[in-house]
Amino acid sequence: GGRDGWSALVDPPGEMGTGGNERGAFASGPFTTGLWEREPDTWSFERPYHEVAVILAGEADIEEPDGTVHTVRAGDVLITPEGSKGTWQIREKIVKFYAIYDRRARD
Repeated sequence: GGRDGWSALVDPPGEMGTGGNERGAFASGPFTTGLWEREPDTWSFERPYHEVAVILAGEADIEEPDGTVHTVRAGDVLITPEGSKGTWQIREKIVKFYAIYDRRARD
């Protein structure tokens, strides 16, 4: 549906400076869930938390440091444990549902 309640990502990483949006759905202590979307762009990451995501729309390649490339698209489940590193290359606007466990968060 619409984008009521979505917020622009603050200073999203990327080589092209494209924006994105996010909408939180649930937060309690170290657990958060929500929706996230990004326009095509490329950036490297290192996860400070555990995340499980369901790709709802779009397509991207995620390259691991060893060169392994995983293509994700609508319907795929993506698991990135704390400490995961790699590079996102979004080819088509990505929309995902995410569930994060961040042990650094407190109630």
